[in-house]
Amino acid sequence: MGRLAVQHTDDELTFAWSPVYRPEWDDAPNRYVECDVVSWGRSRRLARIEDPSLRLKAYLGVQHFDPAHWNLPGEARAVFFLSLFMNGRTVTLRTFPTAAAALAALHAFHVEVRETGGKR
Repeated sequence: MGRLAVQHTDDELTFAWSPVYRPEWDDAPNRYVECDVVSWGRSRRLARIEDPSLRLKAYLGVQHFDPAHWNLPGEARAVFFLSLFMNGRTVTLRTFPTAAAALAALHAFHVEVRETGGKR
């Protein structure tokens, strides 16, 4: 895999984007499956996001989920995921229909943590 593209934001978050990330697919996570970027029933990280001053780390990725594998109803689909860690501990892992929704949740969490001085 190639080098990660690093992006710094005004709010002190640093994004390290994977070479497989495709911004044009931010509203279509199934494209990652259709184009063999993520395998059936698997997940793939698209970005590592950090704010070292708060000891905050997050991963944005895409996940393929097939409910039939778990004897559950529903169609197989791909979704974006966001996993959040603080001080080396898992805070949450959630899924979202779009990358924008996942990033909005990340930014809201980041604002909350900054406002509380890193205490959560």
